[in-house]
Amino acid sequence: MKVVLNVARIARWLSYAAGFATALLVLALYDEDWKVGVAVAAAVPAVVLFLFSIALAEAAALPDRLRNAPAEAAQLQTSLAQLARARRGRWLGPLWHTGRAAAGARELVTPWAPLLPLVNVPFLVATLASALATPFLVLGALAMLAVYG
Repeated sequence: MKVVLNVARIARWLSYAAGFATALLVLALYDEDWKVGVAVAAAVPAVVLFLFSIALAEAAALPDRLRNAPAEAAQLQTSLAQLARARRGRWLGPLWHTGRAAAGARELVTPWAPLLPLVNVPFLVATLASALATPFLVLGALAMLAVYG
């Protein structure tokens, strides 16, 4: 899992670099009409890489979530029992705890959900293209800033 977390960290760093390049392009071309649209389109690699880093981080956390599944199920059962025993006027606390436990239980039901983007071939191709384009995007943004800025 260490390798997966390192790849997620690199993807997040690349997404920040692409976002920085997009900001530089918008700054350099803010008064150039249609060219601002090109600058905003440069944000696509930043978004794709950021989503990829989130998917990898969730996939790396999957074994721990599966190990903790019995404890989370017991916590949900306990909070439901407390909600059932709650008396009039004292139901907000148990309701809050039950809601939080139920939100965690949703992840118990769909433990495979974080892996779906990682088996989507178009998303992986877009991620690879974004990772390869980011250094050129940063260099191009610096050049545009030097020319137009």
